[in-house]
Amino acid sequence: MAKFFYSVLFFIWIHFVSVLISGPQQWWPPHGIMKIKCPHKKMNLSWFSQRPDPCPDLKQPICGNKYITYDNPCVLCLESLKSHGRIKFYHDGRC
Repeated sequence: MAKFFYSVLFFIWIHFVSVLISGPQQWWPPHGIMKIKCPHKKMNLSWFSQRPDPCPDLKQPICGNKYITYDNPCVLCLESLKSHGRIKFYHDGRC
């Protein structure tokens, strides 16, 4: 029991020391509209006609609060971000 107490105390101490060393937490992205400068100004991307798909082709149906079935939780999360949080998780499986 004493070893467990000292182990927990050690991990708590490490956490506080790492917070002190790293400094204050900063929110990302910074406040306001974020602008990104691309270092490759003359790059031709006309050959790339598709939108990038960050979600894997995983078939795990999930139902949203508007009774729409999404392919997987990643797709539901993207739609929720696009709708500013109006679309939410309702239950696992098809609606």
